[in-house]
Amino acid sequence: MARIVITPDLGSVVAFDGAGVRLPKRERRHGSKRKQRIRRIAGEVSREEVWFLREASFAVTPGESVAVVGHQGSGREQLLRLAAGTLIPDEGTVRRSCPVIPVMNLGGALSRGYTVRQNIYLVAGLLGMLPDEIAARLPAIAERANVQKILDKYLGDTSRAVRGRLAWSIAMATEARAFAIAGALVVGQPDFMRECWDIVEEMKADGVTFLVASDKPSELIRFCDRALLLDSGTIVAQTTVADALDRLKLIEPPKDQVHFIVEESDDDDDEDLV
Repeated sequence: MARIVITPDLGSVVAFDGAGVRLPKRERRHGSKRKQRIRRIAGEVSREEVWFLREASFAVTPGESVAVVGHQGSGREQLLRLAAGTLIPDEGTVRRSCPVIPVMNLGGALSRGYTVRQNIYLVAGLLGMLPDEIAARLPAIAERANVQKILDKYLGDTSRAVRGRLAWSIAMATEARAFAIAGALVVGQPDFMRECWDIVEEMKADGVTFLVASDKPSELIRFCDRALLLDSGTIVAQTTVADALDRLKLIEPPKDQVHFIVEESDDDDDEDLV
C-alpha cells in the first residue's frame, strides 16, 4: 500500500473535506500494454483529464458500515480509493485515523505464474502485512480458503472460485479496523458465502468500519447502516440505504462511461475476483 498519513486523534475513521480527484481519461484499450505505450508516444491516445469526484464532504465514524451507491462511472470507486489512500485528492483533503484496506480488484494482483503460497505473500504484502505477520496467519488463510493441500501448486492450475476465496481470505486476514470494498462484500459458493457473512458481521459487531460499493442491493440493505448517493461524481444525498437505492432508479446511468488510466497487465485474462 502507498505510504499515507494517519491522524490518530481524528474523531472519525475517515473524513472528506471538499475532496475531489481528476484523472486521465481512457478510451477503450486496443491491443497489449506495449502497443498502448507506443500509441501514447505517437500521440494517438488522449491524455485528457476529467474530474471523477468533486467537493465530497462526509465523515465515517468507527464501526459504521456505509454503502457507496451509484451507477458505474458515478465516482464511487474513486471515492473508495481516496478513502484508502491509493489516490491522492486534487482538491480538498482526506484524513484517516487508521489504515483503510482497499479490497478492489484483488484478483488482478494474483499471479497465475506463482504458487498459492507465493500469492499469499504477494497480496498480503501489498495490503500492508509484514512477512512475519503473513507467516503467522498463513495457516488460517489457507484453511479459510480451503487451499491447504495446494499451497505449493501454481495458481494458474486453480479455478476462478478458488482464486476468489483466496483473495477474500487474504484481505480479511489483515485484521484491519477499516475496509474500502468495491465489488461483492461476500464471495464464493453458498457454503463459503455463509462463512463470509459470519466473518464480516462479527467484524462489524467488533467495531470494524466498512465502506462498500456493491451492485448487489441485498448486500447493502443487509449490512450497511447508511448510504452516500453519487451522481456524476457528486454526493447528492447522505441518507438511508433503502432511500438511496430508490433514488438511484431515478438517476440516468452515464451514456458514455469514462474510465481512468491504470497500469494494465499484458494478460487480458485477469479477473476481478473481489
